[in-house]
Amino acid sequence: MIEPTATSRNPTRHNQFRAGLWLCWLSLGALPLGLLAIGGGPCAGPRNALGSAILLFVGMFGVGGGIFGTVWILQGIKQATIVLRVAGTFSISVAVFASLVGGAYLLFGFVSLWSFLRY
Repeated sequence: MIEPTATSRNPTRHNQFRAGLWLCWLSLGALPLGLLAIGGGPCAGPRNALGSAILLFVGMFGVGGGIFGTVWILQGIKQATIVLRVAGTFSISVAVFASLVGGAYLLFGFVSLWSFLRY
C-alpha cells in the first residue's frame, strides 16, 4: 500500500474543502429569504403557513449548511494552502453565525407552523 506523503494532495479532500467553503457562504446567503418570509422585520411574524414553512426550511438550510460546511472544511484544512486556510477559518466563523440565525429561524418556523396548522 502506498502511503501519501505530506506534500501530496488528495483531490477528493480538496474538492470537499472547496464545497465546504461554498456551503458556508450559501447558508449565510439563504438567510435573507427568511426575512422575506417573516415580513421584513424582527417584530413581524409569518402571515400564513407558507411563510412559516419557508422560514422552517431556510432555518434548516442555515443550520445544516453551516454544520456540513464546517465539517468539510475541517476535514480538508490540513491539505489546503495558507490562503485557503485563512479563507476556511473566515468561512467557519460565517457558518457559526449562519447556524445561530438559522437556528432561530428554525425555532420560529417550527412554532409558527405548528400553531398555524393547529388552529
